[in-house]
Amino acid sequence: MSAPSPLPAVHTPRGTVYDLISAWALRAGRRRLATWAIGGAADAVGIVVVRPGWWLAATPFLCLASVGAWGLASQRERALDAGAAASGGQRRLLRVARLAAIVLGTAAAVAAFYGVLWLVFGTRWGPSGG
Repeated sequence: MSAPSPLPAVHTPRGTVYDLISAWALRAGRRRLATWAIGGAADAVGIVVVRPGWWLAATPFLCLASVGAWGLASQRERALDAGAAASGGQRRLLRVARLAAIVLGTAAAVAAFYGVLWLVFGTRWGPSGG
């Protein structure tokens, strides 16, 4: 009698959310990343300009724009590492762009999370309800 084979995992843990998003963005094409970056930023700005009170609806678009911008900067930096000539200033600018995309995307995700909690629970958070 043979031992039963273990069930394969659907998703194997491979690190953080940032690792998953970066692997996804690095596989995407430049046109798709540019569409995410430009379209996400334009949608977020459009929502805030037209309906300033709807800032919560703009946060997912900011997250999308951040992934697109990060992916574009990361792909360009990989191209430079592969042999394209670049100055130290260009590499530094790409690193700053990647860091800014991470900070903006994370802040937008946190704001979206707490904004949804606020919409669902209102101002009565905590175990005492007050």
